[in-house]
Amino acid sequence: MQKDLTKGDPLKLLVALAIPQILSAILQLLYNTVDALIVGNYVGEAGLAGVGISMPIIFFLSSVVMGISVGLSIVVSQYFGAKDYDNMAKSIGTTIVSLAVITIVVSIIGILATDKILKVIDTPVEAFDHASIYLKIYLAGTIFTLMFNLYSAILRAVGDTKSPLLFLAIAAFLNVILDLVFIINLSMGTMGAALATIISQGVSSLFCMVYIRKRLPLLHLKKSDYKFDSHKFKIILRFGLPSAFQMSVIAIGNILVQRLINGYGVASAAGYSSGIRIDSFIVLPYMNVGVALSNYSGQNIGAKEFERVKEGLRAAAKILLVISIITLPIAWIFAEDLVAIFLKTQTGESIAVGALMLRDLVPFYIFLGLLNNISGLLRGAGDNMHSLYGSLVSIGARVIFAYSLNPLLQIRSVWFGSAIGWVLGFLYVFIRYKSNRWQSKGIVI
Repeated sequence: MQKDLTKGDPLKLLVALAIPQILSAILQLLYNTVDALIVGNYVGEAGLAGVGISMPIIFFLSSVVMGISVGLSIVVSQYFGAKDYDNMAKSIGTTIVSLAVITIVVSIIGILATDKILKVIDTPVEAFDHASIYLKIYLAGTIFTLMFNLYSAILRAVGDTKSPLLFLAIAAFLNVILDLVFIINLSMGTMGAALATIISQGVSSLFCMVYIRKRLPLLHLKKSDYKFDSHKFKIILRFGLPSAFQMSVIAIGNILVQRLINGYGVASAAGYSSGIRIDSFIVLPYMNVGVALSNYSGQNIGAKEFERVKEGLRAAAKILLVISIITLPIAWIFAEDLVAIFLKTQTGESIAVGALMLRDLVPFYIFLGLLNNISGLLRGAGDNMHSLYGSLVSIGARVIFAYSLNPLLQIRSVWFGSAIGWVLGFLYVFIRYKSNRWQSKGIVI
């Protein structure tokens, strides 16, 4: 059900928004995590490295369409807060029409360019075929992934985070079953992992679409809404393009860092891939509290409740503190055990690399959380350019320090570069927040 976020206690609202969203994100991570777990144990290090190498490329090729989805979420939340349901429906229809075309084009380009991209980033020979087949199959089904992201963004924008969680739970269960069948029973390797992911995401997209049409009259679009409105599309692009560019820059940074990792061989690449899987679960709550704050801020900006937006940021900081106290000691103490989950070998270079990364990053995760919280507020307020600039500072510092510190720190420069980037990115967005200039960036102000 949709929810008015302009009334009630900000802390309770954000917790209510964030918990289903965090659980949804955990389930979404399970798509790739189960792939990595089964591939690492039944295909080997080369297969695990291939899947890990694929992910930054997938993120880059998907960034434009995902950015448009973010833009739509902001527009919908602000129109919903302002009770302007007609313009909200037209914005959704315009995005669906444009998204379908863009997604198909991006998928085709990505499939054709896969092998060339893998060569450019110095993919280890042992992992090349694994990465190639995984990427091509995954990209062929990108339409399912992105349509689910779009429908989920619409539901979150109107305060409904529970429905996407339910649909994703069903799809995650299906993904596990298909992984076991394709990889273990049918010995399909990384091809089976990719097929399981695509089929499962297609199911979740279908569930979400049917639910919106049948159960949420407010979001039920008329046939006349499913047409391209250039004015609405320009508004969505105003909010979406900075996010798309932000995601593209992050993806490019990830690819450049992956190239640096690849130079250390398949064992290090597999260890880094395993560490990143655990890292993804650690940062997931931080990321999704920021997303919840974005939707909360969007509705309150639409209702011109600026003080409630600030109260929301303070509440998000409290949530961040609790998350850190619970998760970070676990990451530090059980680093080797967590990384070893994804590898058949229980000792060796791979596990050492992944565990070292986790322990080095533990003191810095709090800055990533603060960066995501303030960036979420800025996005919800419509101040996307400065949210983008914060990401540019963060990812730029990450790449620069990863390469410049590499002669001194070797492979550790990769994640210390990330840590420095989080700190500098947080400082930038914090200064922007304190200026209060984000208060004049909404579409209904």
